[in-house]
Amino acid sequence: METMNHVSILGLGVMGSALASVLLERGNNVAVWNRTAAKAEPLVRRGARRAASVSEAVLASPVVIACVMNYEQTFELLDGADLRGRTLVQLSTGSPNDARSGEAWAKERGAEYLDGAILATPRQIGTPESVILVSGSARAFAASREPLSQVAGSLPYLGENVA
Repeated sequence: METMNHVSILGLGVMGSALASVLLERGNNVAVWNRTAAKAEPLVRRGARRAASVSEAVLASPVVIACVMNYEQTFELLDGADLRGRTLVQLSTGSPNDARSGEAWAKERGAEYLDGAILATPRQIGTPESVILVSGSARAFAASREPLSQVAGSLPYLGENVA
């Protein structure tokens, strides 16, 4: 099924690249950003749009997926970006306290927030075996459900309690 979701991916390590790759394969308009711009090349050759900055990536899509080392790095990267009206999906590694902090941080900046945990290897992304657990704003879940369903074989929504 071809879609036209607009999604931005911040972080193109092995997992971020797998997420972006599957989203591209499934017909999405994907903007990508990584500190090392060369990591975007394989995705750009397949149709992704390389964002020159984090702010540009945020402005490119209503749904922004962060898949970087940790929450602190996400906040550092997004500092100064205009998140108003965007949905931030945090798929970086963290704790329940990090999730609560992430939610508060995003709300202060006018964004809806969804926190997730990927229970899959990069090679499983987009297959029935992959699971992504998510919690947070019901509006954020509604906004990001379609693209997240494309990368996760199972997408349990655990409710609004982000932690």
